[in-house]
Amino acid sequence: MEKIDSLFPNFSDEEKSLVSEAYSIAEKALEGELRGNGVPFIDHPIKVAKIACDEIGLGADCVCAVFLHEASRFNPEVDITGSGRFGKDILKMVEGLKKIATIKPKDTRLEADNYKKLIVSYSTDPRVTVLKLADRLEVMRSLDLFSKASRERKQLETLMLYIPLAHQLGLYNMKSEMEDIYFRFSEPEQYRAITNRLKATERDRQMITTQFIEPLKATLSDAGIKYKLKARTKSAFSIWKKMQKQKVDFDGVYDVFAIRFIIDCEDDRELEHALCWKVFGFVTETYESDTNRLRDWISNPKPNGYESLHITVKNAVGAYLEVQIRTKRMDEMAESGLASHWSYKGIKRESALDDWLTAVRYSLEHGKSAPLSPPDSEGEDELPVPPSSDVFVFTPSG
Repeated sequence: MEKIDSLFPNFSDEEKSLVSEAYSIAEKALEGELRGNGVPFIDHPIKVAKIACDEIGLGADCVCAVFLHEASRFNPEVDITGSGRFGKDILKMVEGLKKIATIKPKDTRLEADNYKKLIVSYSTDPRVTVLKLADRLEVMRSLDLFSKASRERKQLETLMLYIPLAHQLGLYNMKSEMEDIYFRFSEPEQYRAITNRLKATERDRQMITTQFIEPLKATLSDAGIKYKLKARTKSAFSIWKKMQKQKVDFDGVYDVFAIRFIIDCEDDRELEHALCWKVFGFVTETYESDTNRLRDWISNPKPNGYESLHITVKNAVGAYLEVQIRTKRMDEMAESGLASHWSYKGIKRESALDDWLTAVRYSLEHGKSAPLSPPDSEGEDELPVPPSSDVFVFTPSG
């Protein structure tokens, strides 16, 4: 129980007790199983459960499903009903994960889009699909543990199946991280070149940010606006895609980073909106702006609650900069995603989760992107394309 306390400190005592039972079943079923680095295999479901809980915002039922699924996958004879405390929702998720994991090559050879549809068809509970994505993210984070052939297969599966699926569900941070890991392994020289340039130009970006805010400091201070300035750099994969699409080198990508105003104020919607527009006015009075690139998600927030103003301006030396303006509350909602939605007064965890999962289910069934992710400049990027003109087919075992 002490281990569960440290892993999931925000769960209630009842939830911790339930998770502890599921963990014990998995630990026993996986006894003696090791990962590629010699670490006990229980490390994998622990990390998947942490992703589901901490990074996506799913609850104790999903954590239990992760542990019970791994237990039954390695030991089909194991009794995952335990003391009978696991409800039908948990067991249904385990069954969905089991069906996805047991698709065999002899059953059919599937193109990526059809394989995605098959995963969705097995996910009668939309959380199953989300848990499958959490599992894949952990696999990508541990890619060094696999053989070269296995790595290459997982990279391609991730590019063609899991990244588009994460995009469709609005799990932007997950999508972005999987893209960068894919890029690091598939194009190591390009990845190193871009990340090295990012490191080498970090001081330049800091200087540009300092120069940008200088003529605005007095105005903002006189207006009594408290704020923090953050430089948000694009991912290496996003930069590489821009370079490929626009046929330019690193220096030709003008929006390598964005300058973000994070306004510190009371949690009052009317006040927040007024302050964001006030800062917007100060910025556009000081710098020439491109109104064609104005994105107003203050007046019309996204269905997931995302609020921000985005505008492109030309700085003193004629370089284009993307400027994002939002309050601290808006920033935390955008950065932390679903997990932050119930941390604010008046928003209940269960209600927020139900609404989000309803949107997920709609997206999966109708094949459209649910409006769930921060509509960031990177979030609007095109989805990955195959590394060649070949048609790829997949099965879970390659």
